[in-house]
Amino acid sequence: MQRFVAELSSPIDKIDFEKSWLSDLTLNRELKVEFAFVGQRVSAVVHSDSATPWPSAGFHSTFSAAIRRLNRVCNIRWL
Repeated sequence: MQRFVAELSSPIDKIDFEKSWLSDLTLNRELKVEFAFVGQRVSAVVHSDSATPWPSAGFHSTFSAAIRRLNRVCNIRWL
C-alpha cells in the first residue's frame, strides 16, 4: 500500500476527477486507487499485490494529467 497527499489550488469535484482518472488509457487497471477529497486536499491510497511500488514520479504525472484535464490552471502541491 502507498499513500500520496496533494493540496490543490482550486477545488475539484471528486466524481469529475474519478472520471478523468479512469479516462487515462495508460493507467494500470490492476492497481486499485482510492481517493479522499477534503476541501482542496486529496489523499490517494494505492492498493497493489505487486512487490514493486508505483514510482512517485509516475503517480504524480498521472494524477496531474487527470487534474489538468479538468482545470488547466490548478496547481498541485505534494505533501
